[in-house]
Amino acid sequence: MKVIFLQHVVNVWKIWDIKEVSDSYARNVLLPKKMVKEFTKEEQIRLENKKKKEEQNRITKVEHRHELWETLNWKKFEFHLNTDVNGKSFWSIWEKEIIDELKKELKLNFTKGEIVMNNWHLKKAWIYDVFVKLWAWEMAKIIVTII
Repeated sequence: MKVIFLQHVVNVWKIWDIKEVSDSYARNVLLPKKMVKEFTKEEQIRLENKKKKEEQNRITKVEHRHELWETLNWKKFEFHLNTDVNGKSFWSIWEKEIIDELKKELKLNFTKGEIVMNNWHLKKAWIYDVFVKLWAWEMAKIIVTII
């Protein structure tokens, strides 16, 4: 069975590789774990379009990295969390909320892997430093305030 890999596994395969695997391995291991999709012409076209889009996004980030850094560095974002009488919050701020805010305010697309937080989620009312990876060696620091 010919499949398209949806995840990267170190020293085994890369994301979007197209390989031939045995039917039983694909049906019993890879497909239930959603690691692959069955190869079809439609999937190949969708895959090529996705690759082009991500490559264009990467090129745009590299070309405009200085403007992007100046736009993002020390930018402040505020989030409001509801709390009970004791000040305990029943919700927290994750990478997804920060990505959504960046997309809404600045029209910039980032992934979860490009958002670096000291805590794995922000739950208390405080001022946090969050870093955004712009490219391999440089990050922009944004200020996230939880109210």
